[in-house]
Amino acid sequence: MTKSEPRTNYSPTLWEHLKAGFIAAHRRRPLSFYLLLLIPVVLLLGAHIFHPPISPVRFTLVLTLILIFLWLISAWAVNDFFFLWRKHRVEKRKVYLETIGNPEFAEQLGRRVKKRQDREEASVSAASDTQF
Repeated sequence: MTKSEPRTNYSPTLWEHLKAGFIAAHRRRPLSFYLLLLIPVVLLLGAHIFHPPISPVRFTLVLTLILIFLWLISAWAVNDFFFLWRKHRVEKRKVYLETIGNPEFAEQLGRRVKKRQDREEASVSAASDTQF
């Protein structure tokens, strides 16, 4: 025990890297992603109602569950749409206030435009003077 043994660093395995990546990807995915993945599963599970014999009660129950699921997906999609639309509007307003909405920037832009217009007018008047 007199010798100090070198300390080994822990290196994560491939499985741990994959697990950490899946957890990170799961955090940034919305619920609508998983609902979209469930659509084919629900349709495959409900496909058996078209094979005879099936009772009317079971047919009604399965069809009702499928329609509720599809309504849930549609409602969630509309909710996501409005969330993204509101986020877009907020970011658009923020960009506007950082550029044209900023009085200093607008004043500087106005001065540059005026300079350019004065230069263009001067070059046009000089060109018209040399033509005649």
